[in-house]
Amino acid sequence: MVRRTTIGDVAADAGVSTATVSRVLNGGAVTEATATRVWDAVARLEYTPNALTKGVFAGRSSTIGIVIRDLSSPFYLDLIRGADEVAAANDSHVMLANTFRRADREIVQVRTMDEQRVRGLIVTTGEATDDRTRRMAGNGTPCVIIARSVPDPPPGMHSITLDDIEAGRLMAVHLAGCGRSSVGVVASGRRTSQRKRTAGLRQALTDWGLPLPEDAVMTAETEDEVNAAVGTLLTRGRDRGKPLDAIVCTTGRLTVAVHTALTTRGIAVPGDIAFITMDDFPWATALGITVVAQPSYQMGRTAAGLVVDQPGGPVELVFAPTLVARTSCGEHHPST
Repeated sequence: MVRRTTIGDVAADAGVSTATVSRVLNGGAVTEATATRVWDAVARLEYTPNALTKGVFAGRSSTIGIVIRDLSSPFYLDLIRGADEVAAANDSHVMLANTFRRADREIVQVRTMDEQRVRGLIVTTGEATDDRTRRMAGNGTPCVIIARSVPDPPPGMHSITLDDIEAGRLMAVHLAGCGRSSVGVVASGRRTSQRKRTAGLRQALTDWGLPLPEDAVMTAETEDEVNAAVGTLLTRGRDRGKPLDAIVCTTGRLTVAVHTALTTRGIAVPGDIAFITMDDFPWATALGITVVAQPSYQMGRTAAGLVVDQPGGPVELVFAPTLVARTSCGEHHPST
């Protein structure tokens, strides 16, 4: 087994102390001749500096931590790509953690990022991690909360959200313009973003004279729950004497499950029921699914930019959603 080259090997080869090698690697002040000898030894021995050791000397690593709730959501892929591009352009890389939508894992992963002394932290976690991220921001680690805002954020604690009310409104206006009048909703949990999207949908439908009863909104997390929710919504619509002609999914994570629950029942989209969802994804075009898209790539770039730039006070940014109309809601008549 080949032994890994150590900083001691480099020091011996260059004829200097390990402290001098460390000083050179971390940009400290040494003579040009000494620096040349050290870098020559590094190249000759193919020495790779220990990132943890470098972090000890610098007081913080060059890593930007990203803690994601659920990588099954199409929203996060472009978010990560945008953040990674900015990190790479600023001599950083990203450390990614997926929490599988579990609050206990969120707490553990954020704590781990803090212990690793990351350069900054981008999180899509729930409120359970706010105490830790507040402390991190107070200690000089910029933290960016994605998809929700936090009350009274301290300096260094930023938020990036979508205009979720507008997202719901866009869905309602499009469905009304397609002549749909009986809407059911499948949402995920009770996150603020989900509540706001439903609220925006309900208000805009009301403006069109179309009610959205409370029992026309179902929450689900798993595929089985989605299937049951769709079945319940269809039954309730029939029981009210107004069968559903549209289903809204307020999270991209459940798009495939909702679409499958409809098609496996022999329900034609959009012939029988219109379908509209959140977050664009590669297969949406092929399936003709209309979506309300979030600018997740730009949100990721902006989040990493806040880490790099470290603005003084807390920054709260709200991005606008965009409707991408395809065929899943039928023909649209804006004047309807």
